[in-house]
Amino acid sequence: MTSVGLAGYRAELQRIERDIADLSLADPFAPPINPERLTRYIYRLYQRASIAGDLGRLSAVERMIMRAVPLVMNPGDLYLLKANVAFKLHKLTDVEAALLAIPTAGGCIEACLLRADLDFQHGRYREAEAGYIRAMEAEPSWSALARLAYFQGKMGDLEGADRLYREAEDELTAKEMRSYAWLEVQRGFLAFSRGAYPDARSHYDRAEAAYPGCWLVDEYKAELLGAEGNYAEAIELFQWLVAANDRPDLLQAIAELCKIAERPDAARDWRGRALAGYLQSAQRGEVHYYHHFADYYADVAKDGAAAVTWARADLQLRENFATQAALAWAFYRNAELDKARVWIDRALASGVTDAHLFFRAAKIYAGAGGRHFLERAKKLNPFVERFHLHH
Repeated sequence: MTSVGLAGYRAELQRIERDIADLSLADPFAPPINPERLTRYIYRLYQRASIAGDLGRLSAVERMIMRAVPLVMNPGDLYLLKANVAFKLHKLTDVEAALLAIPTAGGCIEACLLRADLDFQHGRYREAEAGYIRAMEAEPSWSALARLAYFQGKMGDLEGADRLYREAEDELTAKEMRSYAWLEVQRGFLAFSRGAYPDARSHYDRAEAAYPGCWLVDEYKAELLGAEGNYAEAIELFQWLVAANDRPDLLQAIAELCKIAERPDAARDWRGRALAGYLQSAQRGEVHYYHHFADYYADVAKDGAAAVTWARADLQLRENFATQAALAWAFYRNAELDKARVWIDRALASGVTDAHLFFRAAKIYAGAGGRHFLERAKKLNPFVERFHLHH
């Protein structure tokens, strides 16, 4: 477990907090408005929330952006920030609206990358790939390379994906340690997804050394510990993460690990906390956890009807291989096998090569067809049936 006193993550948050304090000595919203200062103030609030993975603060930033837009003559930067916030909150319709409000969006590389991200989320995979390539050709950046790497990884080219992540790392300066750590986590997860646990740990260790104290690295390390069968250590690390940010998906992870570790009472308690967190999020009108909701009801509560309800809600936001597979799995849990096969076929038709997708297809297509998919799943990842997070 990383120490909260280390430099890196904590040091960057402290710098951002100081900037926020300095920028708010005088109310940034008080007239006369200084557009540059107001935009910088909101951007630093966004950075704080984004780096910490704080969805509540991200929602507050979204509201502040909309308050600021009418006060600024040229709010293009604010709309771009709004698009980024909305994407992190899975509010994809708002992303599109914000991008349309930017007069120069066509010439803005970050806006072009976000449009490609939207294409991917909506299952327009070739359009997404073309968008990433165009952005990279127009203005090479680590961000564009990383997006293309993610795309290639999902389509089964893990070696190509890792090569692109390495190229992205080469684009960074010595000051961009947070970005380097994030890229190392992605490389580690590529290794994890094919069952190469020692390689995954090496990448996670490099990420931690580059940017100490980061919760994201610990989250992936906890997942790795769980997959390796080190349940007590994984639970302890997840509990440490929950103490800082009690996200319901992390609470669910602890519940699942407690069940595997044959601690039924603890599993029930953590499961109840996870469900309460998901319900509170939905009651606030948030959509970020819809996918996790579907997984919770399908795999933890084993309530097929509820799983179908939430999987449908998630698919209405974005139809892609993940939401199609989630709906297929929900129908499977609800004993509606014909519908399950229809939706798993749609997910498989995407061209995505993913061990967990094939594993679900194997369960849905029991018998000879199921064996074929199970072989494909285990060829990609021999440990596909072990603990994993619902990323």
